[in-house]
Amino acid sequence: MLVTLIVFLSLGAASSILQNHFADRMAQGYLMEYCLSTAIVQVLLSLLVMWIMKRNNLFYKNEFTSKGLWKGLKLGWLAYIFAVLLFSLNYMGQDKTLFITPNPLYVLIVLFSALATGFLEEILVRGFVLNAINVKLLNVKDGTKKAMLWSSMIFALAHFFNLVMNPNFLPVLANVIQAFMLGLYLAAIYVLSENLLAPSIIHGLIDFASFIFYAILSPEALSKMMSGTQAAVSSGQILVTFFVQIAITVPFLIAALLMMKNVKQKVPKEVI
Repeated sequence: MLVTLIVFLSLGAASSILQNHFADRMAQGYLMEYCLSTAIVQVLLSLLVMWIMKRNNLFYKNEFTSKGLWKGLKLGWLAYIFAVLLFSLNYMGQDKTLFITPNPLYVLIVLFSALATGFLEEILVRGFVLNAINVKLLNVKDGTKKAMLWSSMIFALAHFFNLVMNPNFLPVLANVIQAFMLGLYLAAIYVLSENLLAPSIIHGLIDFASFIFYAILSPEALSKMMSGTQAAVSSGQILVTFFVQIAITVPFLIAALLMMKNVKQKVPKEVI
């Protein structure tokens, strides 16, 4: 959808500008200014999306309260296990001498950045796109389920923008497939809980499992990461990594399909 494309392009443009602005600091392994600035941009874009939702009668105020929040957070149990495993695998794969005692402020910054990312993507894809499609399919059999599938597909395809930062097609394709499975899972949590904050928090915690390394790795390690200094990887290793990335995300697809059995037609409620 046009709004989704514009928001993702705006975020990409802002990210590129900020990368250029903080290039020297990032090259030295200091990423906090970039993380904080990007998070602020995402908050501003979230406010823009909320305004667009209101203009299109898609902003349902009951979905931004505590009602249904606990139910949604409980449905996200698989994501918490995944986040812990993701952190553990990344941690075990790092040289332990590269870790530092984290600055609490830096941890808060990356947490804010992760939650801002989760909120923007959820309010855009689940809050706006899913609901916009659902309204069009109100009188269609399994309209809400179809809206969940279509919005997850749009969410996944948007990840092809990662090719701008990573020209290697196979890793990006893996991200696209993962985004679809995770997106469908978050869509199911959103529809069943009727709360948009729950998938936003869950999404943010998954991102935090990766973002936290920006706060606990030494500047030297982050500098090497940002410069792309790494050992050569064979095509065989890339292929194995591709299938591993898909395999670890399949449980989300299974969980989503199981939850979708309980999904009924979503009828718009109170609109601001």
